[in-house]
Amino acid sequence: MVNWLIVGWGTWSVSRHFSSPTSQIPDAQLPAVSILKPLKGVDEGLADNLESFFKIDYPSFEIIFSVSNPQEPALEVLVPLLKKYPNVNTHLLYSSKSVGPNPKINNLLCAYEKAESDLVLISDSNIRVEPAYLRRLIPDLKSSIGIITAVVAGTEPSGLGGYLEASYLNTFFARWMFITRDLGFESVVGKSMLFRKSTADRFGGLKTLGCYIAEDYMAGHAMKKLDLKVDLMRSPIRQYLGNYSFRSFWNRHLRWGRIRKAIAPMAFLIEPFFLTTVSGALGAFALNQITGLSVFIFWFVHLLVWCLSDIYLNHLVDRFSWKSVGAWWLREFLAFPLWLGILGGNKVHWRGKNYQLLKGGLVQGV
Repeated sequence: MVNWLIVGWGTWSVSRHFSSPTSQIPDAQLPAVSILKPLKGVDEGLADNLESFFKIDYPSFEIIFSVSNPQEPALEVLVPLLKKYPNVNTHLLYSSKSVGPNPKINNLLCAYEKAESDLVLISDSNIRVEPAYLRRLIPDLKSSIGIITAVVAGTEPSGLGGYLEASYLNTFFARWMFITRDLGFESVVGKSMLFRKSTADRFGGLKTLGCYIAEDYMAGHAMKKLDLKVDLMRSPIRQYLGNYSFRSFWNRHLRWGRIRKAIAPMAFLIEPFFLTTVSGALGAFALNQITGLSVFIFWFVHLLVWCLSDIYLNHLVDRFSWKSVGAWWLREFLAFPLWLGILGGNKVHWRGKNYQLLKGGLVQGV
């Protein structure tokens, strides 16, 4: 029953937030924004992802692309776009600095220092946005807000791994981002992070995050220590998934889970009680002892109610498909084996390198 309340709360919170109107600000009052885009590898759909940022409709913004290797393959995709949109204010930097084992932070350092605007938006290369993206995002950065992040909608999946990934992003992660926000915890996704440089300078700036693998979470944690809130954009941003293997899906969530375990081990240990299959089984056996009701009947009803709620939530975040329903059921039965896999180690593989996770989310290369 507690889990049903949590599901209802999270789903209602998403629905309410996404249906609330965005404040309108006249163009003359919209502040300039520096968009930082670190590039590493050629994700599927990269050209369309990057081009969507060149098409942003906003009075004053710059896009600073950064690479850590002058031979970066993603440049073959980017350079034609730079020529196609000469009127967009763009820069391309090679960042050779290193302040820790986090390769993304090292990649971003030069771009962060070059940013001309106090408002900085860090955005990953696998995100695809609408022209009104900044107009919807900027007005909500009030003085009490340290970072505005966004729910990530997994869109246009292909392959088993793609549909499983979309199922997680569009239901489980979307719901829990709102629940943690409502509870006052920091839940930041690095795919879209808007903040003020002047505020980040109060905790030492971007370079202080280089020793953590979850730089997004730690940025939110640092903002909270400054008594500032983390809020969510009023619409999801879209991560183009494309063809995604089951192995890629499994390894990605193994990495995310081990990061969660390193940062909040006690919270990780109780995660199984919030899994659909585990909580339903425990509730079914308890109810059976009290009322004699069939364990299977209650467990199936429990799963069905949760599934219907997630179908609605998936519709709010992205769009409904029957394949996404099938992926949801498979995901739920894989959740506990995945949790066991996460429990079994502290090493992760990220962008071609192996890392050892340490207490508190610190990381070192292995």
